[in-house]
Amino acid sequence: MNLVLNLTLLTTIGLGGLFDIRERRIPNWVVLFGLTGGVALSAFQGSTQLIFSIIGFFAGILALMIPFAFRWMGAGDVKFFAAVGALLGYNTLPRVFFYSCLAAGMIALFALACGQARQMSFRSFWTDCKFMLLTGARLPESTRVDSAAYSVPWGVAIGAGTVMAYYLDPSGTWAGF
Repeated sequence: MNLVLNLTLLTTIGLGGLFDIRERRIPNWVVLFGLTGGVALSAFQGSTQLIFSIIGFFAGILALMIPFAFRWMGAGDVKFFAAVGALLGYNTLPRVFFYSCLAAGMIALFALACGQARQMSFRSFWTDCKFMLLTGARLPESTRVDSAAYSVPWGVAIGAGTVMAYYLDPSGTWAGF
């Protein structure tokens, strides 16, 4: 059972990262593969594991709703994180999120160092946050990010965070939780 989980997990994060790099989107069939694999595998392990898997799916969605509302990430990234939550359950999800944020930061710093991304001042960021709070998260057309702007491939970051949290730090000693 552990081998099937590992193969399903590695296939899901591998395909998600590959599509995110090549097409800048994560197809729904990759998310559905991870979700059905996670729910089916946990159903074979018992009702408790199935509940952990379902809670992991919904926790994955809820954890990334605010970044999605601020348009810091796409809907495919949110669904992909939820599929990882369905595969691993809710216990590992905070550690996956922690390592995913570290990986996304490293990717962003690398992009800045290579001249791929532009820097944003804190004042501009704070002004956008206040404006979105006051207007109910609606950005005017002039401030929306154009499609040519660099964005972090969160599918790659979530895949790297999953590998770190599940395979390299399964007990949470490095992360501290």
